[in-house]
Amino acid sequence: MQSAQNVAYATEFHEPLAVVISRIEEELGDIARLIDYNQSVIARLTWDAGGSDPSYVKAMQDADLISQKLAGIAEFLRNVADAVPPDFHVETHRATGNLRLAELMHKIGAKGREMDYKAAFDAGDFDLF
Repeated sequence: MQSAQNVAYATEFHEPLAVVISRIEEELGDIARLIDYNQSVIARLTWDAGGSDPSYVKAMQDADLISQKLAGIAEFLRNVADAVPPDFHVETHRATGNLRLAELMHKIGAKGREMDYKAAFDAGDFDLF
């Protein structure tokens, strides 16, 4: 794999590092909130059937821990973004080229690829894949 610094892209893909970190922080926070929400729905609907099963309880606790870890990492990234000097820039085109999910690529990806995909991916939409 070729390293990112060996690939030159138009300056449209160079953006402040703090902005990139902030987008990642926001996405991690969104994922943590979604896990919390899903966990509460799953627990409400299945606790009576699985609450006495130690592996069920452990899985629910693991989901809670994952959510807490993601929220903690997001907060850490927020603090890092706040500390990054404004003149630090990064080229993001190559990094986003390796992402598998188009929605994720557009949410955290390179400037110039940004699009408003929020309406298409709002929580509550029913997607089968």
